[in-house]
Amino acid sequence: MSHYQQTTMGKPLNDLTGSRFGALVALRLGEKQRKTSGAWWMCACDCGAVKHLPSSDLVAGKIASCGCQHRSRIGAAGRTHGRSKSRTYGLWQAMRNRCNRLNQDYSARGITYDERWDMFENFLADMGEAPDNMSLDRIDVNGNYEKANCRWATKEQQANNTRANVFIEWRGKRQTRAQWERELNMRPTTLRSRLRAGWPMERAMQPLALAEGNQPLPAEEQS
Repeated sequence: MSHYQQTTMGKPLNDLTGSRFGALVALRLGEKQRKTSGAWWMCACDCGAVKHLPSSDLVAGKIASCGCQHRSRIGAAGRTHGRSKSRTYGLWQAMRNRCNRLNQDYSARGITYDERWDMFENFLADMGEAPDNMSLDRIDVNGNYEKANCRWATKEQQANNTRANVFIEWRGKRQTRAQWERELNMRPTTLRSRLRAGWPMERAMQPLALAEGNQPLPAEEQS
């Protein structure tokens, strides 16, 4: 029986022999380096290294080299600028790590960064120095890290720009629920409890004294 006719978990293996995945070429079935349900393949990298890698990661495009390309990119990015201890450099490096590490939320969602930003100098030219008390933020939380979609933002701005936020549009203005509560001088969760209780939007957005009417208040406001 040839290597690729063997089975794993009762399923026939795909023959990857000779297939190229970035800088890697699959040579033959390899040895598992950790417990997984799929097959592993011995692969030769263009740099000359040989590694045993899971077929699922190869086919999915999660691995494209033995690690040499990533090391080369990091090395090239870290040379000449002399800014590796600056706060801006640390934020740039954290951004790249979020996108490059496998099985992270960012890489799993396909979020990446502008190829130019592999070089810190290009990132710095596009974004400038990080202002005090601000961090790198994507305007579209589902978009990539690139000049048109990035800004320096405060913690509050970032907290108002996450996938978990609930946005409310009222009288032509769109804000998060927390932003409306602050603007209308409501206690935290007041607006949420009103809307959950089925209050009409116009009444829910009013100050407490104007909103009471003849109906009972939500439990959170009865104290």
